[in-house]
Amino acid sequence: MTAELYDLGMRLAAAAAGRPAARLAGAPLAPPAAPVAVRAVRRKGLVIAAAAVPGQAEQQASGPAVLTMLHGMGVQITSAPWRTLITQDDVTLPALLGLARAAGADGRQAATAAHIGWWADRADFPGSTGVVPLLRACRERWVTGTAPSYEASARTWRAWLRVPGGGCTAMLAMLAKVQAGIPLPLLAAIEADTASSWEAAQAGFAAGADWRRPDTAARAAAGLWARNDAADLYTAALLHDPLYRRRAVHTGHVVTGTARGPDPRAKTITVICDRADGRLRETDDVTGWTGSLASRPDQVFRGTVTAAEITGGTLTLTVACGRARPADGTPVTLHAADPAANAMLSLRGFRERLYQAPGSWMAAGRTPRPERRDVPLGVMIAGAAD
Repeated sequence: MTAELYDLGMRLAAAAAGRPAARLAGAPLAPPAAPVAVRAVRRKGLVIAAAAVPGQAEQQASGPAVLTMLHGMGVQITSAPWRTLITQDDVTLPALLGLARAAGADGRQAATAAHIGWWADRADFPGSTGVVPLLRACRERWVTGTAPSYEASARTWRAWLRVPGGGCTAMLAMLAKVQAGIPLPLLAAIEADTASSWEAAQAGFAAGADWRRPDTAARAAAGLWARNDAADLYTAALLHDPLYRRRAVHTGHVVTGTARGPDPRAKTITVICDRADGRLRETDDVTGWTGSLASRPDQVFRGTVTAAEITGGTLTLTVACGRARPADGTPVTLHAADPAANAMLSLRGFRERLYQAPGSWMAAGRTPRPERRDVPLGVMIAGAAD
């Protein structure tokens, strides 16, 4: 079965049951402490916005008054904790950011503008409660019984989730359904990074730093690493979910099979895979466990694929996994290795110190000059185009 057929089966099941079919058993985000649902649009140079917080009616404003409205809802860089922006389109945040950039550097609106600037910075971090794209979160958790194109509409999700009304209050009700249940593992590491980013933004505002200034090359590089790490952590968090793993078998990201290791002294096992379309290849680090993909035990093993070959239509993987290896003849499940959040943070800090070193061209903002040095002949041959 292909992933497309699997998705079609889920849509048919959702249509027959009259309710969305679950893609995830867990929640794809941690519960936001202080969500703010906002809809904003720029028309003829004027920003018109509506916003709501839990327990209050929706409010509307236009122009600079939008910042005053958000300020009254606690959207301030000096707030604790941060406010989570809930959006359902791609135009709200750019419209708010335009207002924030035009605001003065002092006064009440300055704190609100700086918070919006922080939202713009955190919008690229999946799984974070800085900014929550509501419709994407819905598509990650469920499948409706309609065509995929209809799921780009908030009206479709309100109907299938049985959320009455519309506007920002309905967005908050949809958010409550999305975040219901136990959050996926590893989201806590993403939230810790969000908290660190919030504290850094608060410290910068208190020190009088202008958040509107473009990033230096060093800071931009550090931000790119942080975004990549968040994406890797979120992908790994999804693989902890049993329903997500069930579909990932059909995309090749999760591999199931039978372990073969007749020699108990060997440090490798051979996995006879159930399917030949697995994506694991030589040198890939993997996480695995003894058992089916339906349940992941607390005790897992880590290894590295040392060989991958297809013989007679059967994919065979050789995995070096040391002592904690499955017994001969037992079922195993494998997928890409879980990232180590602490190691990511340590390596990112190391890189940031290198970027900011006095001799770094990234810290100075200059284009690096070519350097000449002796190169071994073998390296020159390996790097030659012909």
